[in-house]
Amino acid sequence: MTDQPDDFERARDETVRYHEELYASADLGDAGTWLANPHPLLTAALALLPSDRAVTAYDLGAGIGRHTMPMLERLPAGSTVYAVDLLPSALAQLETEVPAGVSTVLHTVTADLDDFDFAAPADLVFAFSAIEHLPRPEAVRNLLQRTRIATRPGGVVALGIIADRFEIRADGTRRPALLESDLSIDTARRLLDDVFVDFTVADSQLHPAEVEEERGGERYTLASTLLTWLAVSS
Repeated sequence: MTDQPDDFERARDETVRYHEELYASADLGDAGTWLANPHPLLTAALALLPSDRAVTAYDLGAGIGRHTMPMLERLPAGSTVYAVDLLPSALAQLETEVPAGVSTVLHTVTADLDDFDFAAPADLVFAFSAIEHLPRPEAVRNLLQRTRIATRPGGVVALGIIADRFEIRADGTRRPALLESDLSIDTARRLLDDVFVDFTVADSQLHPAEVEEERGGERYTLASTLLTWLAVSS
């Protein structure tokens, strides 16, 4: 866990650098990037929402809109989406991509999730690869508690949490991944169980993955496990 301030700032700087470079070089739908398509978790979450009335949804860690755009296009007419991200440049890019004729209202919010407050009760809270960028597990717990409180009865929470991350050098040696909060799968599951005790879990899966990355001219393999978690408030 990156408890030291210098470690956190270094990890946060790397997160910002990576995303700013990606968003400058790739667009939504670009093949070969994770921006190519929304994750199936979003489709599963949308299927649990009512289709006969407007809803309020949040995309935490929205970036340039990988999941925000499908929300705008698929939610019932008159719905509201709050797209929240640390990078104002990403949200500005997202705003330019909103299709004409969409009846869903979009609000972009520049905020660090560590101190983000929900503006209105939520029918859907979606956060994909965002939770792990908080500074420590206790900050994750605090955000999850705010999410639970903000979610209406019958509302949906859908989370994609990347945990158990480590880097493999070309010589095969391993090192901890440079990330703000070094969450393990066990810690993530325990937090979810503790906070959302009164929610009904609709789906929970683990997805191990390895991708090739480059930082400072060094190529390495980033190994991680994605936990997808979908639940409904009672």
